[in-house]
Amino acid sequence: MAEKRNAKYVVDYDKPSPKLPAHRLKVDPRFVKRIVQVDADTVPGAEFYSQAKWIVPGSENEIKLVDSHTHSFGELIGFFGFNYDDIQDLGAEIEITIDNETHKVTRSFAAFVPAGVQHGPLIIRNVVRPIFHFIAGDCEIYE
Repeated sequence: MAEKRNAKYVVDYDKPSPKLPAHRLKVDPRFVKRIVQVDADTVPGAEFYSQAKWIVPGSENEIKLVDSHTHSFGELIGFFGFNYDDIQDLGAEIEITIDNETHKVTRSFAAFVPAGVQHGPLIIRNVVRPIFHFIAGDCEIYE
């Protein structure tokens, strides 16, 4: 069967060997499972970046995803719980710092960080159910 004309816009795989900036920390793939990444490398001409991950229970240690940093673009950061009885229940604790103000969150949430605003560290603790994590930014490649 011939490939469809717009198939290049549908990404169902993770970006192979992504180059991550120093503020993105190495995490244990047993507990942080990358799903898919969209950027100008995976979708030629893409004008934004996004990445999706599952964070699953089992780690005895906190999971630190990023250190403090800034971007030249705005970033959307989301964490969503997997509790059908209470979809707002995150099933974990997220510590997110924005402009040197720390928030501890236990409910599903999204946060927007404007361009140039410090954010991080981003720390996950006490994961009891899977969490869907999504980030997106107004940039072709995440830096």
